[in-house]
Amino acid sequence: MKRAIASFLKQFFDREDGIITVEAVLVLPMMFWSIFASYTYYDSYRQSARNIKAAYTVADIISRERNMINATYINTMHSLLETMVSTRAPVSMRISFLLYEEPTDSHTVLWSCVRGGVYNSLNDGDAKLMKPLLPTMPDNGKMIVVETNNTYRAPFNIGFGFDDFSMGNFVFTHPRVFDNIVASTPC
Repeated sequence: MKRAIASFLKQFFDREDGIITVEAVLVLPMMFWSIFASYTYYDSYRQSARNIKAAYTVADIISRERNMINATYINTMHSLLETMVSTRAPVSMRISFLLYEEPTDSHTVLWSCVRGGVYNSLNDGDAKLMKPLLPTMPDNGKMIVVETNNTYRAPFNIGFGFDDFSMGNFVFTHPRVFDNIVASTPC
């Protein structure tokens, strides 16, 4: 009896006709997870690139503006930003126009317009906190600052704490056409 059981077990362990099924059961979940994880990481980098390109586009358009900026203009910039970003989450934007005064080594906010729920209008106190992020400017130099923010929502839950996260951008540029861009209040 022992010999028959040992012979049966030896034959059972030597057989290879079910090995592909066992390997598939072990490998397929990991293969699908790696495909979903790769797509999720790719999608997050793609979204980040879209965000920064859209922020630069808005800053560049405003830097070339010759006319007064009003609420309709800012709404249009926000719509453009939303279209370019094309995300599953709401997009927030703050556009500010700053003046640097060398004698006081400070930035003054000439105007600030906000769309979305993340930002408040920029004030001189906020500009003081923002100073390390801004480039060196000449006396009476003016700067357009565009800040954008949206939340990345992953298409798949891949685990490892990869939850929704906030993507923010901070873009600054100098006015190209006119050194004074005027905004109507409130914008």
